[in-house]
Amino acid sequence: MRKYFLVAAAALMLVGCSKEQSEFSSKDLKNDALPQGTVVGTVKYDAGAYKDANGVIFEEHFIPAAGQQVKIEVSNSAYVSGSTGNQTFLADIDKDGKFSFTLPLGLAATNVKVSVVPFYAEKKVLSAGKIVSIPDALYNIGVGPIQQSLTNKDIKTYDFNVTSDATISEGLSQTVTVNGRVLVQQWVKDPNDATNYIVDYKAIEKKWDLTCEVTTWDNNGYSYMSYTKTGIKTNNEGEYSFTVNLPDNWMDMYYKPQLKVSTKAELDDSFTGRYYDHDKGEWKSQTCIVLYPAEQNSITITKNNEVVPVELGDMYIDPELQDKDGKKGIGNNSIDKDGYTTLYSKGKLNYTWAW
Repeated sequence: MRKYFLVAAAALMLVGCSKEQSEFSSKDLKNDALPQGTVVGTVKYDAGAYKDANGVIFEEHFIPAAGQQVKIEVSNSAYVSGSTGNQTFLADIDKDGKFSFTLPLGLAATNVKVSVVPFYAEKKVLSAGKIVSIPDALYNIGVGPIQQSLTNKDIKTYDFNVTSDATISEGLSQTVTVNGRVLVQQWVKDPNDATNYIVDYKAIEKKWDLTCEVTTWDNNGYSYMSYTKTGIKTNNEGEYSFTVNLPDNWMDMYYKPQLKVSTKAELDDSFTGRYYDHDKGEWKSQTCIVLYPAEQNSITITKNNEVVPVELGDMYIDPELQDKDGKKGIGNNSIDKDGYTTLYSKGKLNYTWAW
């Protein structure tokens, strides 16, 4: 993996505040003291009408939801009392419609919610006595969530039978293309001064996993339909391009659909970051564990996007140092070595100006 510079944004240390989701470090959820629980189950969906070998037509046909995903949610308060938000995990569904995922639990019995991420798949329906295909039916009924309480070494089963209410007159055959880019905050050489380093956002040689949430609205501005497209990846330059399905009448809607593209939080244990050695007055590098926190961008599409791709713009990720044994010095070698005051707080490397 190519090595890149590390910089972290300035942060205030607050006393008496709840621990937010973004403040969890890798060691919070990889603590040996935390018990482990496992969720297993099956996901099948109704592929619709089919004709058997004897020519008999059936209107229901459940098959494995291979290649789709389930979402697993645990409240942060299960790990740290008084905290807010949720920890979210995703698990893949295999060719037989099965899934299995082991996750850290809280120190007491932990409520774990599992749901199926809504998806598109072909559905066949009866129309005028004939079997007709809807190539992109939205499956979002019966997806949960189902909540169960897990304790240490528990294995709990969550089974789902997912259906779609799409009919032949309610197609989702319209598509738009979405483009964008993922950039990471780094220390880079100043193009005007080779001895100096500055903060900038650059693409790194890494493929990011993305999700796109699509929301449509009724005429009163209330959410009408929401689904998530998964399996989106960037190229090595952080660029992505994909298509999403929209209702056939989306251009006639008063409130246009909204798209939200998100990255997943990821850990990298081979990240090389730069730090300033105050004693020797020089820059050095260190390999450490870094967290790329989840980021998102959203946009409302317009009629022009029928022919012009949706340009979502750049998503900016600020990496966070997780390795508590890493060097804490960070600065800029165009400034006197005492020009920065360094902070080390809550598993993150931070800096602030010394006035």
